[in-house]
Amino acid sequence: MRDIKNIVEKLIKQYKTNNVYELISILNIKVFELPFEQEIGMYRFIKNNRVIIISQNLNEITKKFILSHELGHAILHRKENCFYLKHNTFSKVSSFEIEANKFAAELLIPDDELNICIENNFTIEQASQYFKVPIDLIKLKRGI
Repeated sequence: MRDIKNIVEKLIKQYKTNNVYELISILNIKVFELPFEQEIGMYRFIKNNRVIIISQNLNEITKKFILSHELGHAILHRKENCFYLKHNTFSKVSSFEIEANKFAAELLIPDDELNICIENNFTIEQASQYFKVPIDLIKLKRGI
């Protein structure tokens, strides 16, 4: 498996941001919002263009996570077409989905801030609220 932590750290250092919206813009990745029923996000490589398509019905926390997950596919699996199903990828065993989730965790949850949360005995739920990410992403980042 790739060193996703290192890949994300280099990306953040190169572009001086971990903001998923800024990174998508800088990397010239197209984003479209559509009225999906089953999928809530997908990454497509179409005619040499990287495209993220997400459901238009996502709350801000889910949207940020899905965009980060799909950005992971755009960086790690550039020429693959990947789908994020409504019942989410935390239950999938695909190595691509695991890598994209790890990418999102590394991008959205900085180690130094997570360490402060741990030192202050934050629960997983409190850390989720602090970082504005799904609970499963905190668990993934902490190896739980």
